[in-house]
Amino acid sequence: MALFIFFGWTFAQEDEILNLKEKIIDLQNKGELGFTDFTLCSKIMGFASYVPLQEPVLDKNGTLLIYYEPINIFTNRKDDLYEIWYTQDMTLLKESGEVVSHWKDILTFHYTTKKPVMDLFAQNSINLKGMLPAGKYKFQATLKDKLTEKTAIHTVDFEIR
Repeated sequence: MALFIFFGWTFAQEDEILNLKEKIIDLQNKGELGFTDFTLCSKIMGFASYVPLQEPVLDKNGTLLIYYEPINIFTNRKDDLYEIWYTQDMTLLKESGEVVSHWKDILTFHYTTKKPVMDLFAQNSINLKGMLPAGKYKFQATLKDKLTEKTAIHTVDFEIR
């Protein structure tokens, strides 16, 4: 067996890494669809890089900013391709549960590639200026895996002052 080294990287290493990614995909495909690191933020810079709010309180002229990472999104493998496809709805509710606003499929992520996508994140933002009076509210995200038709919902309480 020939072993090629290119800038300190071997093809054997690449195969081993791909095998590990395949095992991760198998675990994720069996797992429950959901959210992790669902956080109200003042700033989002990128994957796993954000500034969380100290408390869930927003200025009535501010922006509701949410960071999250979807977990266990199904990866379809076919003809040496990897496919991920999910959408997300947003809903603003009063503290009582009454719907204030709803945005269907506000986020759509459909990705087909020759290499697996391992880390995903999303952000939602709503400009609150003139939208809601001071009070207590809920933000609800609904994640929909289009390949498995599974759904996950996460709700967070916040206050507008």
